[in-house]
Amino acid sequence: MYIRSTGLGRTLLTCNVTKLEVTNVYPATLEDPKDGDTQPMRLLMTVQTTDPVSWTIRGFVEADDLREIFKAALKPAVLLTAFKFLLFGSKSTKSTAAPALKGAADCTADGQAGA
Repeated sequence: MYIRSTGLGRTLLTCNVTKLEVTNVYPATLEDPKDGDTQPMRLLMTVQTTDPVSWTIRGFVEADDLREIFKAALKPAVLLTAFKFLLFGSKSTKSTAAPALKGAADCTADGQAGA
């Protein structure tokens, strides 16, 4: 998958989801709760960037986030595209390079259209 961040300007990160697990660790420290302390159960999604840098990114998915993901994923157009990806793959046969970002040259670092 590809990720862009407004904090990184026009940098395009190539990455992969490496793990999805249920956990109750503290998001700030990744430590288990101490005796008598509790943390809610969350989904922990670990993403590894591979290009142009090697980073490990951890995202804690909460119930509200998961509801939004399911709501978006259950739209007919998204389901159809997802099934196409599963059956036929999502790789373009035209090029193995990262796809060009439409209008990227016309955008500023915060993603807004340039003057």
